[in-house]
Amino acid sequence: MGTREKLSEDLKTAMKARDQKTMSVLRMILSEVKYAQSAVNIHEELDEAGVMKVVASYQKKLLKAVDEFPDAEKKAEIHKEIEVVERYLPKKIGPEETARAIEAVFASTTDRTFGVLMKQVLAQLGGGADGKMVSELIKKRIEAK
Repeated sequence: MGTREKLSEDLKTAMKARDQKTMSVLRMILSEVKYAQSAVNIHEELDEAGVMKVVASYQKKLLKAVDEFPDAEKKAEIHKEIEVVERYLPKKIGPEETARAIEAVFASTTDRTFGVLMKQVLAQLGGGADGKMVSELIKKRIEAK
């Protein structure tokens, strides 16, 4: 079962349980998926990578919204929404595994250009990589030499 189907099934479950918060978040994600699909091609389904990209971008929007709201009550609501969204994202890779991947990339190439290294590390780690952490670790590693 793909992410899109899981979202739809979980929406049905939330509707039966009358879980308004989960329903709202899942509807919003599915709406974003449909919008992204229509931007690419209305007649074809969005592939799994495209759906995951939409879910990740929605999470980023929520994380940005947390910083913008001064009200603690609203922040708590947004954190609950983020928890729902994170169920559909791959698990994040820790700093140790990220550092090992960076060392492997540094060992395999002589190019020390940040963009090239960043691209190779992210390709090796896949969707579970935290881009900000990867960026910081690569910058520290470049400066160390």
